[in-house]
Amino acid sequence: MKTLFVETVSEMGGAQQSLLELCTTLPSFNVEAAAAVPLGPLHDALRAAGVRVYATPHIRARRRGLGLFATLFKLSAAPWPIAKAIRDFAPHIVHANTTAATLAIRRVPRNTLLFSHIRDLRVPRLALQSVFKRSTRVIAISTALDNYLSTVVPQSELGRIRTIRNGIDTTRFTPGDKPAARQRFALPPDAPLIGMVAHISPWKAHDTFIAAAAKIRAARPDAHFVIAGRDLFGDQADWLRGLRAQAADAGLRTALHWVSDLDRTEALLPALDALVHPARREPFGRSVCEAMAARVPVVAAHSGGILDIITHGVNGIFVPEDDPGAIAQSVARLLDDPAYAAKLAEAGRQHILQHFTKERLAQQLAHEYAHAIAAEAHGKDSDTDE
Repeated sequence: MKTLFVETVSEMGGAQQSLLELCTTLPSFNVEAAAAVPLGPLHDALRAAGVRVYATPHIRARRRGLGLFATLFKLSAAPWPIAKAIRDFAPHIVHANTTAATLAIRRVPRNTLLFSHIRDLRVPRLALQSVFKRSTRVIAISTALDNYLSTVVPQSELGRIRTIRNGIDTTRFTPGDKPAARQRFALPPDAPLIGMVAHISPWKAHDTFIAAAAKIRAARPDAHFVIAGRDLFGDQADWLRGLRAQAADAGLRTALHWVSDLDRTEALLPALDALVHPARREPFGRSVCEAMAARVPVVAAHSGGILDIITHGVNGIFVPEDDPGAIAQSVARLLDDPAYAAKLAEAGRQHILQHFTKERLAQQLAHEYAHAIAAEAHGKDSDTDE
């Protein structure tokens, strides 16, 4: 069985990391994987891993103003190199890694099936409806996305959806040496250290984290904080300046450490005493899984895909969205009760090892590929289960 993944972005965000892990893990489940992606970090990482790669145009979907027209123009030019990659590799499955990737695929050959990954709770309805018209299967990465899709597409299309949650590489994200991690990033060796790992974007709610940090600092003057992430596409300069100004106004100039040049978050996570994930309408929560795998206790906003990952008080702590006070109280409890923090952290690691590995994700996808191909071969309705 052969699968060609299609991606329109090469910067290494969560969706692109997932594609890389799938291409290197699916062969263990009898799926030969190749990828059609733009030149850049993802393309280079795939080639370094020995994956067959085809170069395609870079398209970052924009939804408003001139950016929307630029996106539409790029999408109109994208199908030709993608079609050439499909002809050359001759896959059984073409798997679009994102909504934009699906829209960039003009058509697939007869007897070739199209799978489309939906990874965002902010995809416009018209785009989603177009995805469903084109796709044999639509993969939702969380229950929250599945629920959202059920409100957008006709009832007759819902049989195309499969909820397959993301997985992570649990050989990368493991408990580590706290003193060494802190030394590597020039962080205070003995202070309580609370972190946030997320690319710089308003919906990730760094402003809520900074507000919570100010409250924690007022109660624990020895506490320090880390924001790890970068402006992935270089379009959040104003937002980042505002965050830095907010931190300075809150008196956190020396207590908040910014780590923007971070390609491998597993090196930082062991330095933390807790991870805070305040994102608004998070579609999945990859950094939450990574922290839990590294045995770091997590405080997260009760939102979106995080509900699939955390059980409150068992393997993590939920707080309401946009509630810095609740974050501060929860972090204080973790700092004041190390035994409770350790219990949550260990339960979190075991939960990820059981339910959110890249191997589990690849196995589930391989099963769906085989099921869809068999249904097509027997002339069954590919929208229904056996």
